[in-house]
Amino acid sequence: MKLLPKVAIIMLAISVISGCSKNNQTEAESETTVVPAEPHVIFEIPVPTASGVNVEANDRAKIDYSNIQDGYVIAVFSGKSDKIIRVAVTAPHGERYIYTISDGDVEEIIPLTEGDGEYLIGIYEQAEGSEYNSVVEITIDVILKDDFVTFLHPNQFVNYTKRSELVELAAELTRDAESTGEKIDAIYNYIVDNFTYDYDRAANVQSGYIPNLDDVLHKKEGICFDYSALVTAMFRSQGIPTRLEIGYHGEEYHAWISKYCEENGWMERRYHHDGDTWNMMDPTVESSERKTHASRHDARADDEYRLMYNY
Repeated sequence: MKLLPKVAIIMLAISVISGCSKNNQTEAESETTVVPAEPHVIFEIPVPTASGVNVEANDRAKIDYSNIQDGYVIAVFSGKSDKIIRVAVTAPHGERYIYTISDGDVEEIIPLTEGDGEYLIGIYEQAEGSEYNSVVEITIDVILKDDFVTFLHPNQFVNYTKRSELVELAAELTRDAESTGEKIDAIYNYIVDNFTYDYDRAANVQSGYIPNLDDVLHKKEGICFDYSALVTAMFRSQGIPTRLEIGYHGEEYHAWISKYCEENGWMERRYHHDGDTWNMMDPTVESSERKTHASRHDARADDEYRLMYNY
């Protein structure tokens, strides 16, 4: 394993979603073949693993890329540091994703969300200000099992395990569902009908905030990041491929979701709401509108959404 030279880089940090917006739960278990679940079939939640088969490492950090076909790597900063530690992922078409990770041997699940191709992945330690030193880097060629696999796994932003309470609730809500569409309706409607927007968190959220999803579930309130990450996790736990999407709604940094179902395929940024009208699947906006009886059509248009990142 080679020790890369310390090269100062400029990290372009992703802004916190405050306009609307670590709970590390990696488990070491056997690998599971991942396919979207049919109704009435129990979906075996895939558990990301750091198997150690393919690793780029030195005495300070490592990137385990043993399971890149499943759409993720696991990053670990082994030592202690009082500096910010980042993981940067440069995707095949130049998209750049930045994650903050912890020191002290904490395994972080980093998704590969931009399909097949060459990814540059690195762990970097803050030097001064916006300059970072390279700790370990690797370039890998990724060929995913299928188009769904990345969006059926937990990751740093959509973090849950089979023991998470949200998984149990999703199973309960969908117990009598006859189709994937009915599962989607049951989970989505529960969230938008029972959760409220957290204006205090929105006003005070700090950069780097990541939802603890079971905490969000207990409080039944949150910002757009909370709403969308929770719905994404609950859908995925039922074998429904789902993307947590982050970008801009008008001038505000925002989060929403897209999902797949066998009846309609990938619903690119849209949700079949009432059997007649197609609308954005935006649980934050939907929740507010239902409580105020506002018109979805008047509140915002689909073309006001500008996607930047998938998780």
